[in-house]
Amino acid sequence: MGATKKTQDDDLLKQDILNIALKIFVRDGYFSATLAIIASELGISEQKIFSFFKTKEDLLHTIVTEAVHLIFDGIDPNQDGELLEIELLFFINDYFDSVEKNLEFFKLFYSLRLQPGVVDEYKHELHEIANSKFNILVDYFRNEGAENPKMETRFLASMLDGIAMNFVLEPDGYPIDEMQQKVLNMYIKKAEFEE
Repeated sequence: MGATKKTQDDDLLKQDILNIALKIFVRDGYFSATLAIIASELGISEQKIFSFFKTKEDLLHTIVTEAVHLIFDGIDPNQDGELLEIELLFFINDYFDSVEKNLEFFKLFYSLRLQPGVVDEYKHELHEIANSKFNILVDYFRNEGAENPKMETRFLASMLDGIAMNFVLEPDGYPIDEMQQKVLNMYIKKAEFEE
Protein backbone atom coordinates (compact mmCIF):
# COMPACT_ATOMS: atom_id res chain seq x y z
CA MET A 1 0.00 0.00 0.00
CA GLY A 2 2.90 2.37 0.77
CA ALA A 3 4.33 1.97 -2.74
CA THR A 4 0.95 2.85 -4.28
CA LYS A 5 0.72 6.04 -2.18
CA LYS A 6 4.27 7.02 -3.21
CA THR A 7 3.42 6.38 -6.88
CA GLN A 8 0.28 8.52 -6.59
CA ASP A 9 2.25 11.29 -4.86
CA ASP A 10 4.92 11.12 -7.56
CA ASP A 11 2.29 11.28 -10.30
CA LEU A 12 0.72 14.34 -8.67
CA LEU A 13 4.09 16.04 -8.23
CA LYS A 14 5.05 15.29 -11.83
CA GLN A 15 1.77 16.85 -13.03
CA ASP A 16 2.36 19.88 -10.77
CA ILE A 17 5.84 20.29 -12.27
CA LEU A 18 4.39 20.18 -15.79
CA ASN A 19 1.64 22.68 -14.94
CA ILE A 20 3.99 25.15 -13.24
CA ALA A 21 6.61 24.75 -15.97
CA LEU A 22 4.05 25.57 -18.66
CA LYS A 23 2.93 28.68 -16.75
CA ILE A 24 6.55 29.80 -16.25
CA PHE A 25 7.45 29.08 -19.89
CA VAL A 26 4.61 31.40 -20.90
CA ARG A 27 5.23 34.04 -18.21
CA ASP A 28 9.04 34.28 -18.46
CA GLY A 29 9.57 32.94 -21.96
CA TYR A 30 10.70 29.40 -22.62
CA PHE A 31 14.33 30.31 -23.28
CA SER A 32 14.59 32.47 -20.14
CA ALA A 33 12.92 29.99 -17.82
CA THR A 34 15.13 27.68 -15.77
CA LEU A 35 14.59 24.54 -13.76
CA ALA A 36 15.75 26.52 -10.71
CA ILE A 37 12.85 28.96 -11.17
CA ILE A 38 10.39 26.09 -11.60
CA ALA A 39 11.73 24.32 -8.51
CA SER A 40 11.58 27.54 -6.47
CA GLU A 41 7.94 28.18 -7.44
CA LEU A 42 7.04 24.65 -6.41
CA GLY A 43 9.08 24.78 -3.21
CA ILE A 44 11.12 21.72 -4.17
CA SER A 45 14.74 21.12 -5.12
CA GLU A 46 16.02 21.02 -8.69
CA GLN A 47 17.15 17.47 -7.89
CA LYS A 48 13.52 16.50 -7.37
CA ILE A 49 12.66 17.82 -10.85
CA PHE A 50 15.60 15.84 -12.25
CA SER A 51 14.08 12.69 -10.80
CA PHE A 52 11.21 13.16 -13.30
CA PHE A 53 12.75 15.14 -16.18
CA LYS A 54 16.32 15.07 -17.49
CA THR A 55 16.30 18.63 -18.87
CA LYS A 56 14.12 21.66 -19.52
CA GLU A 57 13.77 20.34 -23.07
CA ASP A 58 12.42 17.08 -21.66
CA LEU A 59 9.79 19.10 -19.79
CA LEU A 60 8.81 20.90 -23.00
CA HIS A 61 8.58 17.64 -24.95
CA THR A 62 6.38 16.13 -22.24
CA ILE A 63 4.05 19.15 -22.36
CA VAL A 64 3.84 18.88 -26.16
CA THR A 65 3.18 15.15 -25.95
CA GLU A 66 0.37 15.81 -23.46
CA ALA A 67 -1.16 18.38 -25.84
CA VAL A 68 -0.95 15.99 -28.79
CA HIS A 69 -2.65 13.26 -26.79
CA LEU A 70 -5.41 15.61 -25.66
CA ILE A 71 -6.00 16.62 -29.28
CA PHE A 72 -5.48 13.43 -31.27
CA ASP A 73 -6.27 10.46 -29.02
CA GLY A 74 -9.84 10.49 -30.33
CA ILE A 75 -8.66 9.40 -33.78
CA ASP A 76 -9.14 5.68 -34.33
CA PRO A 77 -10.54 4.93 -30.87
CA ASN A 78 -10.55 1.17 -31.45
CA GLN A 79 -6.93 1.37 -32.71
CA ASP A 80 -7.46 -0.86 -35.71
CA GLY A 81 -5.66 1.54 -38.08
CA GLU A 82 -8.81 2.17 -40.09
CA LEU A 83 -11.13 5.12 -39.62
CA LEU A 84 -14.85 4.87 -40.21
CA GLU A 85 -17.13 7.86 -40.62
CA ILE A 86 -18.58 7.36 -37.15
CA GLU A 87 -15.03 7.38 -35.73
CA LEU A 88 -14.22 10.61 -37.59
CA LEU A 89 -17.31 12.19 -36.07
CA PHE A 90 -16.27 10.83 -32.66
CA PHE A 91 -12.83 12.40 -33.12
CA ILE A 92 -14.33 15.80 -33.99
CA ASN A 93 -16.60 15.67 -30.93
CA ASP A 94 -13.71 14.50 -28.75
CA TYR A 95 -11.51 17.33 -30.03
CA PHE A 96 -14.06 19.98 -29.10
CA ASP A 97 -14.72 18.35 -25.72
CA SER A 98 -11.00 18.23 -24.97
CA VAL A 99 -10.47 21.90 -25.80
CA GLU A 100 -13.43 22.94 -23.65
CA LYS A 101 -12.42 20.75 -20.69
CA ASN A 102 -8.76 21.81 -20.86
CA LEU A 103 -9.25 25.48 -21.69
CA GLU A 104 -6.55 26.82 -19.36
CA PHE A 105 -4.00 24.27 -20.59
CA PHE A 106 -4.67 25.15 -24.23
CA LYS A 107 -4.56 28.89 -23.50
CA LEU A 108 -1.07 28.46 -22.09
CA PHE A 109 -0.02 25.97 -24.78
CA TYR A 110 -1.01 28.30 -27.64
CA SER A 111 0.84 31.16 -25.92
CA LEU A 112 3.92 28.97 -25.66
CA ARG A 113 3.68 27.92 -29.32
CA LEU A 114 3.65 31.56 -30.41
CA GLN A 115 7.00 32.35 -28.77
CA PRO A 116 9.78 32.73 -31.37
CA GLY A 117 11.88 29.60 -31.73
CA VAL A 118 9.83 27.37 -29.42
CA VAL A 119 8.16 25.32 -32.17
CA ASP A 120 11.61 24.52 -33.58
CA GLU A 121 12.46 22.91 -30.24
CA TYR A 122 9.78 20.24 -30.63
CA LYS A 123 8.75 20.26 -34.30
CA HIS A 124 10.48 16.97 -35.17
CA GLU A 125 9.02 15.13 -32.19
CA LEU A 126 5.56 16.57 -32.85
CA HIS A 127 5.64 15.27 -36.41
CA GLU A 128 6.69 11.83 -35.20
CA ILE A 129 3.81 11.65 -32.73
CA ALA A 130 1.14 13.18 -34.98
CA ASN A 131 2.13 11.53 -38.28
CA SER A 132 0.55 8.17 -37.50
CA LYS A 133 -2.71 9.91 -36.58
CA PHE A 134 -2.56 12.09 -39.68
CA ASN A 135 -1.90 9.06 -41.86
CA ILE A 136 -5.10 7.45 -40.58
CA LEU A 137 -7.00 10.60 -41.58
CA VAL A 138 -5.28 10.69 -44.99
CA ASP A 139 -6.26 7.06 -45.60
CA TYR A 140 -9.83 7.84 -44.57
CA PHE A 141 -10.10 10.75 -47.01
CA ARG A 142 -8.44 8.69 -49.76
CA ASN A 143 -11.01 5.92 -49.22
CA GLU A 144 -13.77 8.52 -49.30
CA GLY A 145 -12.54 9.68 -52.73
CA ALA A 146 -11.06 13.05 -51.73
CA GLU A 147 -9.24 14.69 -54.61
CA ASN A 148 -6.27 15.51 -52.39
CA PRO A 149 -6.42 13.44 -49.15
CA LYS A 150 -3.36 15.12 -47.59
CA MET A 151 -4.79 18.56 -48.22
CA GLU A 152 -8.18 17.48 -46.83
CA THR A 153 -6.41 16.28 -43.68
CA ARG A 154 -4.49 19.54 -43.36
CA PHE A 155 -7.69 21.50 -43.92
CA LEU A 156 -9.53 19.61 -41.16
CA ALA A 157 -6.59 19.96 -38.75
CA SER A 158 -6.18 23.67 -39.54
CA MET A 159 -9.89 24.32 -39.20
CA LEU A 160 -10.03 22.58 -35.82
CA ASP A 161 -6.86 24.32 -34.64
CA GLY A 162 -8.18 27.73 -35.75
CA ILE A 163 -11.53 27.23 -34.03
CA ALA A 164 -9.78 26.06 -30.86
CA MET A 165 -7.44 29.05 -30.90
CA ASN A 166 -10.32 31.50 -31.34
CA PHE A 167 -12.24 29.84 -28.51
CA VAL A 168 -9.18 29.90 -26.25
CA LEU A 169 -8.59 33.60 -26.96
CA GLU A 170 -12.21 34.59 -26.33
CA PRO A 171 -14.19 31.80 -24.66
CA ASP A 172 -17.03 34.00 -23.47
CA GLY A 173 -19.52 34.44 -26.26
CA TYR A 174 -17.64 32.31 -28.79
CA PRO A 175 -20.14 30.03 -30.57
CA ILE A 176 -18.18 26.84 -29.88
CA ASP A 177 -21.22 24.54 -30.02
CA GLU A 178 -22.34 25.99 -33.35
CA MET A 179 -18.82 25.65 -34.72
CA GLN A 180 -18.71 22.03 -33.60
CA GLN A 181 -22.01 21.29 -35.36
CA LYS A 182 -20.82 23.10 -38.51
CA VAL A 183 -17.68 20.96 -38.66
CA LEU A 184 -19.66 17.78 -38.01
CA ASN A 185 -22.12 18.69 -40.77
CA MET A 186 -19.22 19.09 -43.21
CA TYR A 187 -18.18 15.47 -42.66
CA ILE A 188 -21.51 13.69 -42.20
CA LYS A 189 -22.21 11.69 -45.33
CA LYS A 190 -24.55 8.91 -44.24
CA ALA A 191 -28.24 9.66 -43.72
CA GLU A 192 -28.44 7.91 -40.33
CA PHE A 193 -26.12 10.54 -38.81
CA GLU A 194 -28.10 13.53 -40.00
CA GLU A 195 -30.28 15.53 -37.66
